Amino acid sequence: MDDHQIFGELLGEALAANGMDVVGLCGTVAEALDAIAAAPPDVVVLDHNLPSGTGAGGVAAVKRLAPRTRVLMLTAAEQRGVLQEAMDAGCDGFVTKRHSVATVIAAVEAVLRGETPISPDVAGGLVGRRATTVGGDLTRREADVLHLIGAGLANQDIADELRISVNTVRNHVQRVLTKLDAHSKLEAVAIAARNGLLGSDRERTDRSP
Repeated sequence: MDDHQIFGELLGEALAANGMDVVGLCGTVAEALDAIAAAPPDVVVLDHNLPSGTGAGGVAAVKRLAPRTRVLMLTAAEQRGVLQEAMDAGCDGFVTKRHSVATVIAAVEAVLRGETPISPDVAGGLVGRRATTVGGDLTRREADVLHLIGAGLANQDIADELRISVNTVRNHVQRVLTKLDAHSKLEAVAIAARNGLLGSDRERTDRSP
């Protein structure tokens, strides 16, 4: 779904050229929901600014109708509040239109793999608040992984940054989700942002790896 038809068509052509099946282009949330009800897709890419409401509202509607369909928000809006709304609604990824088509395609592929791509240009706005008691049982390594997820890094990038294996990163991510009672990495970032767990100076009582 996108409020600019030409942009949507060009993006659809780019995705198709990269081997993806584009099953429909919709201009409103209502149109998209009708299409999803008929044939739930693997991924929905939507904009934040739509004729009949915001993308965050669309995310929530899509998730209610098709919980297994993953949602990537693609928007020109770069405010932290937009990202927070999207995460709270259950969005699986967030990328801004300032990036190249190749980056957008990579984000769609990441969402399909179960990753949680977040544009670093907006993810940075989530960092810096002081911690609360939520997440106090995170180990130092788990907190590091959470911080890098919040910075928009995929599992492989986190592995490279921390010099650990991707499998180890996955294990840390799963423990982070469990401890934060989150169902996805993006939900974990939303919880962490609300509770100030993304600050680089966060004190941790458990310093084990």
